[in-house]
Amino acid sequence: MALIISACAHGDQPTHAAHDPWLRAQPLLLYSAADTTRPPRAVIFFFGNDIGFWQPHRQLAGSLAQSQYAVAGFDMRSLLRTLPERHPARDSAFALAIRPLIAQARHELGGDSVPLVIAGHSIGAELAIWTAAHARPAGTTAVLAMSPGSRSHLRVSLSDIMNGPEPTGPDSYTVADAVAAVPCDERVAIVRGTRDRYVKADSALIAAGGDRVRRFLVPLAGHSLKRLAIAGFETKRALDWLLATPLTVVRQAAGDSLSRAPGPPPPR
Repeated sequence: MALIISACAHGDQPTHAAHDPWLRAQPLLLYSAADTTRPPRAVIFFFGNDIGFWQPHRQLAGSLAQSQYAVAGFDMRSLLRTLPERHPARDSAFALAIRPLIAQARHELGGDSVPLVIAGHSIGAELAIWTAAHARPAGTTAVLAMSPGSRSHLRVSLSDIMNGPEPTGPDSYTVADAVAAVPCDERVAIVRGTRDRYVKADSALIAAGGDRVRRFLVPLAGHSLKRLAIAGFETKRALDWLLATPLTVVRQAAGDSLSRAPGPPPPR
């Protein structure tokens, strides 16, 4: 499931070596924003897919760094393997593990005071939505979900790797329910190929988030978004929208009342 952005991407090698020994031991690749004399536009914490944070994702990270984003690319597989087998202990353990990792990566990249975008591709997009909804890392502004499906789980199964049916077991969740649980002042952008077999999930995802969700379509692309330069273009368009005037400002100006009170994950 490759996410190959384009031959004109700006390299795929990480540009920041973590100072924190604990962070260096994590399956994490760090990319500083290109101009280190000024803050990044945002920190993007990016979950890889069921294969990991591999070269195509690294190419995207390099391109985003050139656009003044700082990126932390995370291979989530080793973390998922350490979690308890059963829900809800699995959910709680994941939330407890991911919050400090995101916070420390954000600090390393000089982004403590800039927006945080939780991002991912495929199953990583589904985990990004779940993380924003239920782990709620400090500073999160938005979610960038590339090619999410309609159901997911906090694990990588053989079925996921073989591109089999979506999970339906007791530890799985509906991605639309997770979108609905994302704090109401955070936007969610879906980047989707027009030939992605999961495109049918979008109506439920958009309905769950209302005006907080917008879809950015990549013509002629499938689930992998591979080999199309416009995929990178649509990703940057999505980030521009995500980081536009915060919904708190827009809605408070309209007299709306917002709440960010944490809540438990929805029933399975």
